[in-house]
Amino acid sequence: MFDIVQKKWVFFGISIVLCLISIVSLIFRGFNLDTDFSGGIALTYEVKGEDFSTEDMSAIVSEALGSGKSASSVQKSGDDVIIKVGYDKDITDEERTEFSNTVRDSITTALEEKFGEAEYDSAAAAEPEEDEAAATASAEPDASAEPAAAAAAATEAPTAGGNLVSGVRLSSMDDISPSSGRELARSALWMSLLACAAILLYVTFRFEFTSGCVAVLALAHDVLILLGVYSVLQISVNINFIAAVLTVLGYSINNTIVIMDRIRENTRNSRKESYGEIANNSIWQTMTRSINTTITTLLTIGMVFIIGVASIKAFALPIIIGIVIGFFSSVFITGPLWATWRDSAVNAKRAAAGNGKSKSKKK
Repeated sequence: MFDIVQKKWVFFGISIVLCLISIVSLIFRGFNLDTDFSGGIALTYEVKGEDFSTEDMSAIVSEALGSGKSASSVQKSGDDVIIKVGYDKDITDEERTEFSNTVRDSITTALEEKFGEAEYDSAAAAEPEEDEAAATASAEPDASAEPAAAAAAATEAPTAGGNLVSGVRLSSMDDISPSSGRELARSALWMSLLACAAILLYVTFRFEFTSGCVAVLALAHDVLILLGVYSVLQISVNINFIAAVLTVLGYSINNTIVIMDRIRENTRNSRKESYGEIANNSIWQTMTRSINTTITTLLTIGMVFIIGVASIKAFALPIIIGIVIGFFSSVFITGPLWATWRDSAVNAKRAAAGNGKSKSKKK
């Protein structure tokens, strides 16, 4: 049987290299922040009459925005396409309104040139004259209204009644302020920290403080590498990022707790084995369960990645990598780290006891 604990520095070295790569990438490349975090506009278009791919739509949007500017994400869902464009840094409220209108007009014009202007079902689009007048009046901002309300009304997406037969229609336009993105980032950070704190308390109560600290260190290791994956591959960091991180945390701690539970049982029943032997035996006793759980989970999320659309693939890929990293840390990091920690504590006590005896002899 392969001694995992005896070869611990090989696995520790792999973890250190992966963590260093993640840190370097985070420092020099950073994240590809979506408008959910950086702020921006989200335009939803309905396109009928001609099939299109996400790549085609991305090329049209990039050409419409011009050099030096690109959409943070382009997602297709049936006949709808969601285009997100982030704001420039240090942009004022007035500049943000102008930026939103310019981007909206540019993209709408480019899409209409490609797919044609919107054409509606004449029967569904027919409305009484008074309804048309009321719709026109509601679309025009009231001059007597407050300036802020008038400016907000001016940036709203125009809508039209009836069923779209062909062409392009702007269905909605959402504005996400940079302050909202920063608040969302803070909330995500606090949720992750609270989850780690709760896990530390639970594992400490369920097992011991050493096991709790090891589990939290393994979680920090997994999250750091997952962040590095987002940075290296420049995957768009959006609201799905929070779900991916919390999913990996939950999966990783599940495997770790199974191993820690077996370590606790073997520690109680052991008389002559060292901590390294206890940890190694516990890991191999749970190895079949860990492998089976990992494979079945990867098969499920792997199918989602294979048959899913681009937005689903961007969510599934980090989870696949996170599950593999979680398996690696649970099997090859937590057990050896626990044994190293306990051996260090025992050696420290022996050293302290030896110093105490030598001092008493001198006296």
